[in-house]
Amino acid sequence: MSVRTNIEFSTIGQENQVTMITSAEPDAGKSIMSSNLAVVSAQQGKKTLLIDLDLRKPTQHRVFFNSNERGVTSVLLHPDHKSMAIQDTEVERLHVLTSGPIPPNPTEILNTQALVDLINGLRADYDQIILDAPPVLVASDARLIARLADGIVFIIKSGASEYKKIAKSIELLQKTQTKILGAVLNKPSAQPGKMYYTYGDK
Repeated sequence: MSVRTNIEFSTIGQENQVTMITSAEPDAGKSIMSSNLAVVSAQQGKKTLLIDLDLRKPTQHRVFFNSNERGVTSVLLHPDHKSMAIQDTEVERLHVLTSGPIPPNPTEILNTQALVDLINGLRADYDQIILDAPPVLVASDARLIARLADGIVFIIKSGASEYKKIAKSIELLQKTQTKILGAVLNKPSAQPGKMYYTYGDK
């Protein structure tokens, strides 16, 4: 995949073990891009972990037909559940850590030291970690997740994203001081209502 190759060229000589994928608004295809990048990474021989940190509208358990009974939220409550929560996929060397049960307070959970410790601990176990983060403008979550990553890939929906919203999102992400590796102009297949976000926390 050219996106994966471009990321590698943009990070020559720099650490980029943990990559966050996000967008300005919903329905830009950021979750599919996250899963695709994770698959390509695994196919390149890297032990890869895809983590669904969209704790409001998680999707990766559906993409890979995994259970979401245990995931990030349950591991944060019970760290000894980590080995049970990380699941295999049909792709060799690719594992997924789903969101787990949706919490009533996603922003508070994403702002905990426990999450920082979890991601740092997983760095020792995987060559590449992909973080599927919520859109930037629908909640403050993405900005909190950015501090966990070495780099950010920003997804733009072709023909639908407004320049002002993209510029605002980039401005907010730059304030996290995490490097933005680049933007991907994406044209996902439109399925009205499938990925509709109703976030109110900004």
